[in-house]
Amino acid sequence: MWVGMDFSLIVACYKDAPHLLRNVKILNDYLSTTKIRYEFVFVEDASPDNTADEVRKCVGWLQSERVSVTAIYHERNTGRGRAVTDGIRVATGDIVGYIDIDLEHLMDGLIPMIREIQRGEADVVVGRRALGNPMEKPIRVISSYVYRWIVHAFIPLPVADTECGLKVFHREKILPVLEVAQDAHWFWDTEIVHRAWRMGLKVSERWIVFVEDRKKASTVRLWHDTLAYLKAIRDYRRRLGDHL
Repeated sequence: MWVGMDFSLIVACYKDAPHLLRNVKILNDYLSTTKIRYEFVFVEDASPDNTADEVRKCVGWLQSERVSVTAIYHERNTGRGRAVTDGIRVATGDIVGYIDIDLEHLMDGLIPMIREIQRGEADVVVGRRALGNPMEKPIRVISSYVYRWIVHAFIPLPVADTECGLKVFHREKILPVLEVAQDAHWFWDTEIVHRAWRMGLKVSERWIVFVEDRKKASTVRLWHDTLAYLKAIRDYRRRLGDHL
């Protein structure tokens, strides 16, 4: 039986000032159409721009709408994985999830993912991206597929697309996984899915539409992050050894 807050939406923020308040309002409109009791948890990861000020505006607006909200402000940049982890730890919902706040991952799948966990069909639900405009940024699309191929070649995984920026978890069951996960950056997405699966959690995936925003400058540094991914995969395999 589910008691208290049903769902906590973690919003990890880094250089998201231009679209933050607008997209928070869109997400709130979406969630408010359901009977789900929800809260927002912002984690501002020491952005060099005015993202922290925009988070404060979001907090004030949500409070005016009588929506439960919490905000964490990092003093130094820790990486997306650590930001989401910190948000999950302070969340009060039985179910927790996160979506990249640029909303390139369309949010239509979010509520069905929550319902899947509420019904006990899964403990972790991962989005699987169907590209709505694959030729908008072809180099980024190609790099994503190359990474997906590499990670599946070296790590057994229960889903196709571990890097999707839309995931939902049973909070009580994911907390022990967070305690053993070590990566704090982009590889965190893959590590958390693999470790959850190895620790016996039920992991499923759901198709979602992903649409590149041509106006948005990505925080992904293609060559730097690709090399970091490869190193993270190598280090992860070394740590687990025969226990992959």
